[in-house]
Amino acid sequence: MNFLATLNGFFAALHWAQPLALLTLPLALLPLRTARRGREASGAHTPELLHPDLHGLLQAPRQRRGPRLPALLRTAALVAFIVALAQPQRLGAWIAPAPEGRDIVVLLDTSLTMSLHDLQWNGKPASRLAVAQRVFADFAQARTGDRFALIAFGSHAATLLPPTFDARLAGQMAGLLSVGQLGQDTALGDAIALALRQVQPRSGLHPILILYSDGGDSNVGSISPADATALARHLGVKIYSVEVGHTPDAGQPYTVPAYAGPQPDMRLIAQATGGKFYFAVSSGAQQAAVRDIGALNPRLHPPPVRRATQALSLWPMLLGAALWLLAELLAAGLWWRKDAA
Repeated sequence: MNFLATLNGFFAALHWAQPLALLTLPLALLPLRTARRGREASGAHTPELLHPDLHGLLQAPRQRRGPRLPALLRTAALVAFIVALAQPQRLGAWIAPAPEGRDIVVLLDTSLTMSLHDLQWNGKPASRLAVAQRVFADFAQARTGDRFALIAFGSHAATLLPPTFDARLAGQMAGLLSVGQLGQDTALGDAIALALRQVQPRSGLHPILILYSDGGDSNVGSISPADATALARHLGVKIYSVEVGHTPDAGQPYTVPAYAGPQPDMRLIAQATGGKFYFAVSSGAQQAAVRDIGALNPRLHPPPVRRATQALSLWPMLLGAALWLLAELLAAGLWWRKDAA
């Protein structure tokens, strides 16, 4: 019973990649047809004795017929070749495709206030920027399929890393940043505008921006935060702002001489673009924030469309070659013995 169950399971999992090749199975009968015609032709050309000597006829050896076994072996070999041509396969489990991610641009504030050591990492004091760097590196490692880009900003905004699928590289590049590297002021509008140039929708998944800052007002730059936020809203890009300072933004616009009109703070930027504002006064709060951002922006997990296959064509091919070789050896041996007789 176990053998029958195993055999039934094998044939149930059997699949033919080229089943139309089995239509050529009648061609495998050609060796038998050829052997039959050979025997008929040899019998037709045998001379008849007009005056047979009965005694001599009785003593004469019986006429040998053409060998049948080589023809049968050639037929079996052709059947094996045709089966191999049909590409038998054994079907396995369904293969889950890789998740499809989205473009995620992280904006890291490197202004002077990000150097404050008012946070902890693994029980040791750490600066605001250092904690943000480590939290982002862990977040990127857990998001296989997403494309990450890094924007650093202070008095100026710069692309630290263009979009890449290499999450490990993204984490390493974030660790290279230092406070004051791009000046001591805050050009938030320039950073958002530069980040928007790095993103593009993929597979219907909208890109997002994650803004890390201590909540300082933007006071320099050629593009105002209000204009950059309006552009992000127009492009359908959500901005998730993570504030690492001690006093959360109140959600009130502010004014600075550098720009005309009121400018949105981090809370208002997130609200205006459909994102979310997080106030993270500890490393654990930052980790919870990025986990929530990840949950709000899941990757796309398409259903499996193909199964694992094990090719079986080699075995009927080897069997057919062995049968054909055996047929040739037998045919050569039979004709040699016939000639020797």
